[in-house]
Amino acid sequence: MAFAVILYLDPDAEANVKAVWDALAEQDISSVMAMMNIRPHISLTGFDSYGAVPMCAELHAFAKSVAPLTVKLSAVGAFPTEQGVVYLAPMVTAELVRLHEAFHSQLTRLGLSPSEFYRPENWVPHCTVALKLPPERISTVIDCCKKSDVFRPVQLVEIALVEYMPVRELCAFPLGDMTYDEPHRNP
Repeated sequence: MAFAVILYLDPDAEANVKAVWDALAEQDISSVMAMMNIRPHISLTGFDSYGAVPMCAELHAFAKSVAPLTVKLSAVGAFPTEQGVVYLAPMVTAELVRLHEAFHSQLTRLGLSPSEFYRPENWVPHCTVALKLPPERISTVIDCCKKSDVFRPVQLVEIALVEYMPVRELCAFPLGDMTYDEPHRNP
């Protein structure tokens, strides 16, 4: 199993991204994201294991120390890999970079080694729209995104630990919520 720490989007932004996922599935372009049992998100890190570290407790403490953050989804792109990934990119701001760096500082203190793609010097913040696309479908997905209602300011409101594949949320906490004592868990 692999694990990721992700930031969930506010409900309106989540609905807009899910509408793109659903449109792609309805048009038989890509149904992977719609069927994955995951919410639209921006990944902070990924790693192969976290051993005995109580990651949910760490995420709870981190969530309390960080306020919700507004970013603008401003571009659509594709990674130059064989995985066929199309994504929405937030405008990179100093606040987003600081949040990512602060989280990775906490990982370093815990002795965790994140995937090289998510280290501060390599991270490309993104919200995945489709994956496992054949090369000839990438431009179609990009066009679908360009016609959607996703390019707007969104709030990053919650941090979660997920296990994948299959995707299973292990815990999630609202950002900045000092009164939330138990993790939110999906059924």
